[in-house]
Amino acid sequence: MSLLSVKNLEVEFRKGKGDPVKAVQGVSLEIAPGETLGLVGESGCGKTTLSRAILGLKACKGEIQFKGETLDWRSRGEMLRQELQLIFQDPYASLNPRFTVEQTLEEPLKVHRKLSRRERKDLVSEMVERVGLPLNALGKYPHAFSGGQRQRIAIARALILKPAFVIADEPVSALDVSVQAHILNLLRDLKAEMGLTMLFISHDLSVVRHVADRVAVMYQGKIVEEGDSRSILENPREAYTRKLVEAVPKLDV
Repeated sequence: MSLLSVKNLEVEFRKGKGDPVKAVQGVSLEIAPGETLGLVGESGCGKTTLSRAILGLKACKGEIQFKGETLDWRSRGEMLRQELQLIFQDPYASLNPRFTVEQTLEEPLKVHRKLSRRERKDLVSEMVERVGLPLNALGKYPHAFSGGQRQRIAIARALILKPAFVIADEPVSALDVSVQAHILNLLRDLKAEMGLTMLFISHDLSVVRHVADRVAVMYQGKIVEEGDSRSILENPREAYTRKLVEAVPKLDV
């Protein structure tokens, strides 16, 4: 049974009095519990729009089921605040500059969990160590950290409520190449430890191959090819997928 099922999802945008532009066209996806699905495609193909529609942040047509239950706008909003979480592309823009790390991680627990102050602090300390940050980071503000460290904070915030499903929207594209591997390894380790189910969005197949069990290729708002990571990378069927594979940098010494 799928944890998340998307059927014939469509998203339209209107500009003035002209005809609507279909950003997402009849997309269907199935993601099993504990699985990571990599969603790849060039910028502007509709990846982020699709993820926002799943979370209820964009108006859409079609059917979305989570744990076998069809979600409407209201229920998607409730799920977003607890069982569905999002890791943003730019960690600096997504973190409140006036909150310390401790305040950032404690806020979701205050809103959604009936815990004592001591219990909240213990969970925050545990999560900070789990994402590879020292405990003395708790009293610092986002500007005091590097890009990779800020993304670790953003990951900790997304996982502090132990969500069932996480969308990672280009989580390493804003980071230096030397830092990307550390964040990818962290996500892979957390997936194994916490049993995460994840939709990992990227334009880079070389990144997706390290974290995804399956890959769906998106082009002009449609899924043009889907399969396990190895078959997509080694034997792509569609011409567009072959171009994406060919665009992956190769080290030829």
